[in-house]
Amino acid sequence: MREHFQQMGKQFSPTPSFFDNEDAGRAFMYLSYWYAGLFVVCEGWQDLKLADSEIDSLLGSSNLELLKRFRNGVYHFQPDYFDKRLINPFVLGKDFDDWVESLTHAFARYLDAWSRSQTAVLDQPS
Repeated sequence: MREHFQQMGKQFSPTPSFFDNEDAGRAFMYLSYWYAGLFVVCEGWQDLKLADSEIDSLLGSSNLELLKRFRNGVYHFQPDYFDKRLINPFVLGKDFDDWVESLTHAFARYLDAWSRSQTAVLDQPS
């Protein structure tokens, strides 16, 4: 979803007029699924008690609670589409964006290495 969002080339602005452009609505859809899915990965990480110094440091941020609230706003009905759970991360701007990017890259790094280690085990002769 992150790549789709980036291909759209849109910056999200928390105003109703943002959605006057069809591409903007599509960009927000991709961003919403990316952010909400990222929180699910964070939950799984914590539930499984996995460890990585970079990821664990990023998960110590107060941004994690904002990401959780955003995820809840995406996947649960909201009578006000511009509920503060959906808007707060964007009010924070670049700091929140940078944190999400760093967290996304850290999980990608970790999971890629884990995947390679599992594939290496399968490639060993019996």
